Amino acid sequence: MSESELIGSLVLGGVIALLLVGVVRLQMKRRAGFDTPLLRAFCADFGVPPTDPALRLMGRYLQRSDRFRQAWTWIGIAASLGLSFVWRPPSGPTWGLIVFPPTSNVFLMALGFWFVGLVRSEMYNLRPRFNGPRLASLEVRGVRHYLPRRMVVLPRVTAVLALGLVVSNEVLPRPSPHRNVVIALGVLACVTLLVTEACQIGIAQRARPAVSSDIRAADEAIRRMASWSISYGGAGLITLLAAFEAILVSVAPLQAPAFQFHSGSDQSTLGVAVTPYFARSLFLALSFVLFFWAVGLALQARRMVQPDQRTRGRAAAAMLR
Repeated sequence: MSESELIGSLVLGGVIALLLVGVVRLQMKRRAGFDTPLLRAFCADFGVPPTDPALRLMGRYLQRSDRFRQAWTWIGIAASLGLSFVWRPPSGPTWGLIVFPPTSNVFLMALGFWFVGLVRSEMYNLRPRFNGPRLASLEVRGVRHYLPRRMVVLPRVTAVLALGLVVSNEVLPRPSPHRNVVIALGVLACVTLLVTEACQIGIAQRARPAVSSDIRAADEAIRRMASWSISYGGAGLITLLAAFEAILVSVAPLQAPAFQFHSGSDQSTLGVAVTPYFARSLFLALSFVLFFWAVGLALQARRMVQPDQRTRGRAAAAMLR
């Protein structure tokens, strides 16, 4: 067995071991449930009465969201490993942190599928649960009832940025050799935006029967948490796609001509020429900024639906502001 094959086998064994550990921890967490004092404090931050029905409703929601996010993260890791055998680059590593194509990038796939799990959890909550006649509430709720304007606009801004990178690649004299992948990532960003906004509308307008005040307060808190996490999650996934777009746009042909900025009748040059190397460095720097922004959005989304002793108060304060 060659050295590269040995390293590949060790990496594969490590990933399988981590996958098994993650599955065991997931099952243990499902059986243990949430810590009651922490859950009571989390409910108190949102003004939810600490009654048993309200605590059960909040606990089930938080556990389900956690299960979906963890499960889809591992699905993303497994998918990146499997697809690395399908789409292999002509040279270099086939799977890892800094590789091409995007499907072989384990961190990109894991974080991307984490966002998918977050959205999928909320879509699970939108399924109809009632059959036959029932009492209905006549409340009229919209997205702005649970989200401030900045959180509604955030995913749209990131989508415009992703589309802007697609346009930038098209207007370059020598576009990236991965033009089709850049366009595909831009289309996927638009689809993510549509799913995010549809999910936000569904959360706000989801039917709610006439219930007691404690269940109503818990349901309002869940809708608010879900709306914020979906906004952060959708924006984070779009930003992650834009980050990879910027990386691909930075891969421009070396033969591309330099740009010169001219002004006046004598065509005197202002500033410096934008060489292919300079353009590459700009897009590459942008990709790093977008990547860390996506990680920050992921942490914000997690903070909204993952109560812990340190951040639970800040999350409630931000959402109830």
